[in-house]
Amino acid sequence: MSPTTVPRSPGRPRGGGGDCRERLLAAALQAFTRLGFDGAGLRLIAAEAGCDASMVAHHFGSKAGLWRAVAEQVVLRHQSWLVEARSVIAAPLPAAERVGRLTDCMMDHLADSPAQLGFVTREFAEPGERLDYLVERLIRPGVEACGPLWREAMAAGVLAEADPVVLQIALVGAYSLVMSSRAVQARLAGREIPLDELKRELRRAVLGNLARG
Repeated sequence: MSPTTVPRSPGRPRGGGGDCRERLLAAALQAFTRLGFDGAGLRLIAAEAGCDASMVAHHFGSKAGLWRAVAEQVVLRHQSWLVEARSVIAAPLPAAERVGRLTDCMMDHLADSPAQLGFVTREFAEPGERLDYLVERLIRPGVEACGPLWREAMAAGVLAEADPVVLQIALVGAYSLVMSSRAVQARLAGREIPLDELKRELRRAVLGNLARG
C-alpha cells in the first residue's frame, strides 16, 4: 500500500459531510504550504478539515490526487487574474501607464492570495513533477501573457532591456517577498504600511530601477 494513500473501509466513508471535499482542499492548501508535500500527512490534513481520513481516498484517491486538486484551484484563480491582466495589456494607453497598472494588478492578486502564493513558492525548492505542473499551467501562461507588454515597454524606453522571462520572474519574486513579509515590515517600520502605500513604494523601488534614465 502506498504511504500516501489512506486505506478505506468497506461501505460508505464516515465523517464526511456535504462540504468535506472543500474543507479538505482548504486544509490541504495550508498544510502543503506550511509543511511541504512530504511533511503534510493525510491524517493531519483530515483532522484539520474535521473529516475522517478515509474521505481523502474517497474524494481524491491519494495524496498526489489531493495535491493536484489544490493546484487546480490555484490555477483557476490565476486564470481569472490573467483575464484582468490581458485587459490591462490590451488597453489603448501608453506603455508606461499599462506597465504601472499591470504591476499594481499583480500586487493586488498576490496580496489577495497569500496561501496560494505560499503553496507555489514552496514547490520552487522541490523540482519534480509537481513543479513541472505549476510551470506549465501557472507560470508559463503568465509569462506568455505579459511578455508582449514588457517587450513593448523596452522598445519604448520605459523599461531597460532585459530578458522578458527574467523580468517577469524578478517582478513576481520581488512582489511576492514583500507581500508575504508585511508583518516583518510593520515591526521594522514601527507601523503597518497600508497596501496602497506599499504598492506605490514597490513601483518606485522596482520599476524606478528598471526604467531608463
